[in-house]
Amino acid sequence: MDYNVMTDEAVIRDLAEKVEKLRIIHRIKESEMEEAAGISRKTLYNFRQGRGLSTKNLIRLLRAMGEADRLQGMFPETDSYSPLDGEGGDLPKRVRAKQKSGRNFQRSDETCV
Repeated sequence: MDYNVMTDEAVIRDLAEKVEKLRIIHRIKESEMEEAAGISRKTLYNFRQGRGLSTKNLIRLLRAMGEADRLQGMFPETDSYSPLDGEGGDLPKRVRAKQKSGRNFQRSDETCV
């Protein structure tokens, strides 16, 4: 599935389906998973309906099924960084906002003529 073209709610429902498949694979009852994760039945229902789930509760659900290591695949470790060509270097300390072209700087005490 291409999450770039899906609505937020559709992505959430897809993630909920994947979590449900994992629950079934592990043969865990819904009530057992809710209790192990420390979430309510309503929270799980809302997640399945595409209404969202906090990151904390997603982590709890995955831990309850022994699948928390799946989160590491979201952001794989890299040894190098370069915004241009992938060569090594230090990460920038901050990212500056891009300047809009065609805009002239004007001090607050100057008036427009």
